[in-house]
Amino acid sequence: MHNYGVEVTIVEFMPRILPLEDEEVSAELEKQYVRMGVKIHTGTNVEKAVEDKDGVTVTFSKDGKSEEVRVDMVLTAIGWKPLSKDYGLAKTGVKLTDRGWIDVDNCMRTSVPGVYAIGDVTGKLQLAHVGSAQGIVAAETIVGAETMPIDDYMMMPRCTYCQPQVASFGYTEKQAKEKGYTVKTAKFPFIANGKALGLGETAGFIKVISDAKYGEILGAHMIGPDVTELLPEWTLAQKWEMTAEEIARNVHAHPTLSEALGEVAEGLLGHMINL
Repeated sequence: MHNYGVEVTIVEFMPRILPLEDEEVSAELEKQYVRMGVKIHTGTNVEKAVEDKDGVTVTFSKDGKSEEVRVDMVLTAIGWKPLSKDYGLAKTGVKLTDRGWIDVDNCMRTSVPGVYAIGDVTGKLQLAHVGSAQGIVAAETIVGAETMPIDDYMMMPRCTYCQPQVASFGYTEKQAKEKGYTVKTAKFPFIANGKALGLGETAGFIKVISDAKYGEILGAHMIGPDVTELLPEWTLAQKWEMTAEEIARNVHAHPTLSEALGEVAEGLLGHMINL
């Protein structure tokens, strides 16, 4: 909306924007937004929003201090909750989770034989491509075809279509450490990528996290031009247990944004070529 000339104010209850993403990615996006002129209030609670015929008055507070902003429109994004009551689901005997989502196993089977569930109703990861992947597994399971159960939703690709784009999968650096891994990280900035320079979009970076002991790729976190298109190489590498050395040895065409993937993989090995 800001790019179309609209004044934008973002109020985020959590301590940083994109609170589920890597902390460095969140900091970079906030920096870019502030540079553009977007007003950001993090760690801030919305007290009320009063609408009248001319717009909306929003009251929010931080550290005991209240502030008002007058706007034309409010967009609220606070997540999902399941709508699993009052339409007959209880009559089926299908088990729900303690939060009300339909409980499924790794092949999308519910507690009732012959009944399957996919997508947002499972509460696993509410993304279209995840629901599609679940549907494929469910269909293959139903007909008895060979399938690949979904065991780890943490390793699913996640995309945020802001500008610059944000894309990630796996653990953040903090999460990996909390899991007990000894981690190695590397970061490659798009300012050093020829294609990004040619596009005139050099903000951002790619950060990759690996297990120091075995070289397993634990997560990747990207912010920059079209980074949502770069996720498949990471998820494929993780799925089939490729190491940073194997990614680095894969020849990436020049000039492409994907070269940054090879560069950051080389960084895990200790020797980026072009930085």
